[in-house]
Amino acid sequence: MRVLPRSFYRRPVLEVARDLLGKILVRDEPGLLRAARIVEVEAYLGLDDPASHAYRGPTARNAPMFGDPGHAYVYLSYGVHYCMNVVAKPRGVPAGAVLLRGAEPLVGFPDAPRALAGPGLIGRGFGLTTANSGLDLLASALTLRDGPRVTASQVGRSTRIGISSGRTSERPWRFYVRGSRGVSRSPRT
Repeated sequence: MRVLPRSFYRRPVLEVARDLLGKILVRDEPGLLRAARIVEVEAYLGLDDPASHAYRGPTARNAPMFGDPGHAYVYLSYGVHYCMNVVAKPRGVPAGAVLLRGAEPLVGFPDAPRALAGPGLIGRGFGLTTANSGLDLLASALTLRDGPRVTASQVGRSTRIGISSGRTSERPWRFYVRGSRGVSRSPRT
């Protein structure tokens, strides 16, 4: 499985989000090998999206979202869960990212199909912390690799989960693999 090239992430965020379905998240370092197939994501469009961490501009916490595409942005949610985003944006766009919401365990996990069915479970399962924020997903122990393309008929779309009502809250910016046990919640639309 080849590591996804930088050009994969240098496209509109919604395209990257859809195309992340079926890709393989890998953490490979001494004593730790884990891999999972991405089956659910949500797109966050940066400065144009009030639900995005980048909406109010750059901070020390969200700096990776304003950096080069193909890097990890990991944040602590509610003081409990580490959640991972993949920085994605075309040239000329200041910020954007895709939240990894659900995955199917492949290597290094117990035989439990729902072990990674949620962004916090992905963070815990891959041992992520904010120290992993900013990692280059092309040249670190944490990578995203190619996998079989998910066909259009397998892709579901809905509104994002847990977003306050607002200008972008009803947009279908959540993508998931229909029928996968790794999807965090049933679709709302």
